[in-house]
Amino acid sequence: MISLVIRDVPKMMSGMLSGKLFDKFYLRDGEIQTFSRFEMSGGLNRPYFDDDEWEKMEGRSYALWSEVKPFAYQLIRGKKLPVRFQFVFQLSKENTGWFLEHHKLEAAGSGISGLFMNITYEHQRLVCTSGIGYQIFTMDKTAERCWDETVEQFFRQNHIAFEKM
Repeated sequence: MISLVIRDVPKMMSGMLSGKLFDKFYLRDGEIQTFSRFEMSGGLNRPYFDDDEWEKMEGRSYALWSEVKPFAYQLIRGKKLPVRFQFVFQLSKENTGWFLEHHKLEAAGSGISGLFMNITYEHQRLVCTSGIGYQIFTMDKTAERCWDETVEQFFRQNHIAFEKM
């Protein structure tokens, strides 16, 4: 687990809210505090979808950020900055498979329940914290180190300045 302070907050916010920066990540949870507190669960609500729509979800349990982003944007935009927000993003199933294969971690993959980025804005500071969920106990930190490096590379490739805490 690493924590990165995002130095280019406007670029990160633009990429997250009006760009495609996290569009292929699942939103697990979100909270936005402006004039009131708004909470979001990224869990898909099966009764909302008809059978054809549900089939197109291809077994997903969570909404993609691209599906939730317009609602978050409406809450955050305006003349005043939010007091606080936090989003928990999870790497999609297909990208998790790529990550495990790329880092030759397929054997470890059966014990990994998710690869996460927690984005928190508070006191005019934006921080990304990486994390891995495990289904089993392990002392091996190889997957964690690989995920931390991947998170840093993600920000570098998107030209978003950061520094480690």
